[in-house]
Amino acid sequence: GEERKEGDCRRGREGGTERDPRRSMSFGRWMDEQKAAADGGGAASSGGISSLFGGGAGPDGEDVESQSLMDSGLQSLSSMRSTLESQLPQKVMGLNYQQRFQAFSVLLLLSALFFALGFFVGVPMLTIRPQKFALSFTCGSITFMGSFAILKGPYEHAASMVTRERLPFTSVYVGSMLLTLYLTFTAGGAQ
Repeated sequence: GEERKEGDCRRGREGGTERDPRRSMSFGRWMDEQKAAADGGGAASSGGISSLFGGGAGPDGEDVESQSLMDSGLQSLSSMRSTLESQLPQKVMGLNYQQRFQAFSVLLLLSALFFALGFFVGVPMLTIRPQKFALSFTCGSITFMGSFAILKGPYEHAASMVTRERLPFTSVYVGSMLLTLYLTFTAGGAQ
């Protein structure tokens, strides 16, 4: 079983005709299949979420309430997913939504790392070497902005930053980051 799935996945990457369905399936299709499997399995399946919390298909119908809560949660998730996918472009820079979300997550974690370095290493050294804080905080800001630019699309993100209402804030923000980098690397900064 597992060897066959792994082989199918390898053949799909090598250009064969068979592909692992898990790799080409969108979250929406996966969610729909999970929902259909839950509806098709009914109360007979003991591996559902309600069984994790001690709920079972009792003779007095206690499971009906948890099933309706689960269905409403799945409908809510499905609605939220379709709304999000309709707002975002399908392909950006040749990346689909799942790939963009992965890049978004990596850049967001990287920005958190830069911010943590700024606060835990840069702030204690602020009087001695303020460049450490300035550089790590600026890099954190750039990667944070980049994460949303990847998710939304760089052109759409830039266009939303330069709207009439946001232009003063954007110019001050970007200008301060550029000035910080300039002063960090030139005027007595990086020694």
